[in-house]
Amino acid sequence: MWYILFAMIHQQDYTAYQTYALLDFNISFEKDVPADDISRNVIEVTERIDINKFVDFTHRNSHGYDGLMMLRLLLLAFADNGYASTRKLAELCRTDIRYMFIAQNQKPSHQAFQRFIHDDLIMSVEDIFYEMNRIMEDELPIDTDVLCIDGTKYEANANKNTFIWRKNTVRHRERQWKKCNDTIKRINKFFKEQNINCRYSILREPNIDYLLRVTDKIEIYMKDNGIEFVHGKGCRKSDIQKLYDELAKEAMKLFEYALHFDMLGDRNSCSKTDPDATFMHMKYDYYNHTNVFKPGYNVQVGVSDGFIRNIYVSSDCSDIQTYIPFMEKYKLMYGKLPLKTPADAGYGSYDNYMYCRENGIELFMKYPGYYEESKKTNDKNRFRASHFDRTEDGGYICPAGHEFEVDKLTTDTRGVYARNNIKLINHHCESCPFRSRCTKSRIGRSINYCKELDEFHNEVRKNVTSEEGKKLMFKRDNEAEGTFGDLKENMGYDRLYRRGHDNVQMEIYL
Repeated sequence: MWYILFAMIHQQDYTAYQTYALLDFNISFEKDVPADDISRNVIEVTERIDINKFVDFTHRNSHGYDGLMMLRLLLLAFADNGYASTRKLAELCRTDIRYMFIAQNQKPSHQAFQRFIHDDLIMSVEDIFYEMNRIMEDELPIDTDVLCIDGTKYEANANKNTFIWRKNTVRHRERQWKKCNDTIKRINKFFKEQNINCRYSILREPNIDYLLRVTDKIEIYMKDNGIEFVHGKGCRKSDIQKLYDELAKEAMKLFEYALHFDMLGDRNSCSKTDPDATFMHMKYDYYNHTNVFKPGYNVQVGVSDGFIRNIYVSSDCSDIQTYIPFMEKYKLMYGKLPLKTPADAGYGSYDNYMYCRENGIELFMKYPGYYEESKKTNDKNRFRASHFDRTEDGGYICPAGHEFEVDKLTTDTRGVYARNNIKLINHHCESCPFRSRCTKSRIGRSINYCKELDEFHNEVRKNVTSEEGKKLMFKRDNEAEGTFGDLKENMGYDRLYRRGHDNVQMEIYL
């Protein structure tokens, strides 16, 4: 009672005003959605796509949602947010009038979106992407002769501590195989003490099938002699069972290493959570000292006049190895190759330059050391080979004025194209006053170079420093690098959410 009196004493007088207004519930897409809204572009482009040509709906029942409607909802959500989860999609269909109009007031659940992505879209999203590009190419003045290329590394949806290293796996497997051989020797010793004429061979290479055959033979021996397998607290194992358990445990460990090699393939690392992801050097976090080495994917994009024309997702740690498959994919989808592909120094290699020459592509790809060569020669860099004087036939002259001599000619066949290398050596280093600053070799300073690669570098320098080259490199900085800047910074899409190469590729295409 005292609380009620207290509330009555301290309650201030007030008057509540409630405004009333008539609301217009006649909502229409044409009237209420702005003319420049991206949803209109999504509808306009997808109207020209025959989705039945890319997606097979024969396995679905009559109660399934329309495939074109689901595709429009997905494209709009990803275009708006950079990335949209299936639950976010289901929420947008209940709250956003654009999604409500496209869905015709239907409310697909998040399971419906997941089924559509997994069952219908994951294998066809790539074809739909290129079909949309062909439509835009016919309607808009896109300069397809120039393709600006850039790549980035996306962190995979995998724990950074679930690593598998090839060298560690090789070392651990060899160590485990030695343990297996020691166990087999003890088994042979046991049978010899029992006066049983049975001896198992010691193999040099790991063989899991052989170990399993040995364990099967031991099981037969124990069964014939009435020796039971015992487990648990208070049970004393026989000597032969102890050997059997050790060998079986070691065989399972070798089987685990075999699985690791199968997941690695031709790579040096992978993640247990996402075996398709490779451990890569990420951007360094200055404040937290993290993001140095994590599992991820290498994503390459090709942009023409602001339109993403090609996408390539791989597990390669560097951009050099991605250029040729990236261009082959472009040729497969469009039937031709661009004439100019401006790119940074991460793509400049002998194989890539040879590929461009064979396919009539002008060289606008910088190479490693391009910026170092452009610097003025000073006391710090004068002993770099890129700052040495050159002879008329392409030879090198050291800072002391001595010319290098040909030591040997070799052919490198490890790449896509055979490469002829020339090894030069300087025989005047023994009494040279600059030796301590120039080389640590006991036989003298040596240089390996390729004459064809030097010609490529000269052509690249000529093209990049021209007026056209400056415009193309500026265009690449804005379009190709700006694509990833827009995705990562403006849209907040800086890491992957799905696992597996196919799922990641589908996510990137969306």
